[in-house]
Amino acid sequence: MISLAEAFALYPLHVRPLRTQPTPLPAALGHVLRAPTQARCDLPRFSQSALDGYVLTNDDAATPSTLTITDSIAAGDTGELRPLQNGECQRILTGARVPPNAGVVIGQEHVSVADSRMTFNQALKPGANIRWQGEELRENTTIGKTGQRLTPGHLASLSAAGINEVVVTRMPRIRVLVSGDEVKTAGTPLLDGQIWDANGPLALAWLHEQGYEADLQYIGDTREAVADALTAALAEVDLIITTGGVSVGDKDYIIPVAESLGVERMFWRVAQKPGKPLYFGQRGDRTLMGLPGNPGAVLIGLALHVRAVLDVMEGAATPGAVFYSGVLTQDVQADAKRDCLHRMHLEFSDDGRAQLQSLPNQDSHMLSNLAKADVLVHLPAKAEAYAAGSIVRWTRL
Repeated sequence: MISLAEAFALYPLHVRPLRTQPTPLPAALGHVLRAPTQARCDLPRFSQSALDGYVLTNDDAATPSTLTITDSIAAGDTGELRPLQNGECQRILTGARVPPNAGVVIGQEHVSVADSRMTFNQALKPGANIRWQGEELRENTTIGKTGQRLTPGHLASLSAAGINEVVVTRMPRIRVLVSGDEVKTAGTPLLDGQIWDANGPLALAWLHEQGYEADLQYIGDTREAVADALTAALAEVDLIITTGGVSVGDKDYIIPVAESLGVERMFWRVAQKPGKPLYFGQRGDRTLMGLPGNPGAVLIGLALHVRAVLDVMEGAATPGAVFYSGVLTQDVQADAKRDCLHRMHLEFSDDGRAQLQSLPNQDSHMLSNLAKADVLVHLPAKAEAYAAGSIVRWTRL
């Protein structure tokens, strides 16, 4: 049995990043950037007005006065701009190019206008209300770094810099195999000893929320059924996620069958609660993540271990779940030998501190607290309980 830290350290050593592909920018959301990108222009591309108002020279802006309005410039005007003359100003709208000798833009709310004349009553600082060409960044500046997972904000900044295509990791092909003779899809009539499946919908929904698509297949508790499913998956997908069948029961066939098919064991069993019987194996560039069968353990396996594997597979710069600090609002029991992973509810205090509220029904087979649980709290192994007020780490589910 290995520690959580040891498990996370093994993923980058054994999971191979997938190939890259050029992708149009609108289709790159959620992908990991695998080559740096450079701005194709200055930002702003030209000096422009920051507001609706009037543009004038620095000399004329130094003293309150009345100036003649000679021109009007709107955003998108592409014609040649006439330089300002002393005693003149030009009407200008937000985002419009300023004349070549512009010094200041004054907001329309700070002036009075009559008979094509503009009057202002307060001197202005040079450069006020002008967005100068290149003040944010210069052409050829790197604005997309290798390993970034692209967000809507990334796409906006790249597009503004003239980038219409990026090199990203292709999305992994994923298959979820739910094992168990007792498991039936929701709505199916049940016989005594059978249950409706939660793991398949849970895994597909979690993957979809993270931006992935996956196949789902149910397999029975026979060596032949497991062999058929794993043989096909190892030939067709990059990541196989199984639920159930990885412990020491008489019908737990996932591990022996996988290894008979050439999967190499990297680890089996992690010192975490719940979810100890966790399996990680590789065959070439195929990854097998064998999760326990209880839904609470499946969710933890997805949020922590599958998340880390997917990040490595896609070449993310910092793989794995992001953890933050928070405060326990009540005492929480710990475990002397294994790290505990508690599903909790997050609220923020008036001063912005994360408050972590424990929930009942933490056993791995229980799901009723998931309607309120929105974070996973990591409680490292120790003999005594964690007291209310303890600072601990949490990540979003």
